[in-house]
Amino acid sequence: MKAYKFIGLMALLAAAMGFGAGGCDSTGPNHSAQVTQPGEKVAVGGTVVFREANPGFYGILADNGGQYEPVNLDARFHTDGERISFSGTLDTTTLGEHHWGNPIELASVSEVR
Repeated sequence: MKAYKFIGLMALLAAAMGFGAGGCDSTGPNHSAQVTQPGEKVAVGGTVVFREANPGFYGILADNGGQYEPVNLDARFHTDGERISFSGTLDTTTLGEHHWGNPIELASVSEVR
């Protein structure tokens, strides 16, 4: 009888550990290197990236480790791999439209040469 209790307890622990590890990811809104509050201003450098989700979109991989989905990236910065410096208002409480990164309302963007 003790063996069954032990095996049952071990199975329960294994299941609990599996649920705790599920969904682990090193990117996205809950894993950015810089924790911010909704509406917090950020100013950082990054790289513009094109993602081929349906339909395709441009995001920013920031130097601080964040992934941002700009809601107003000017078309002149729609170049995959382009280095930029930007500032804006970040929302870390939700994912962007394409579920790839945090939405950001850009205040300024400039090309880094």
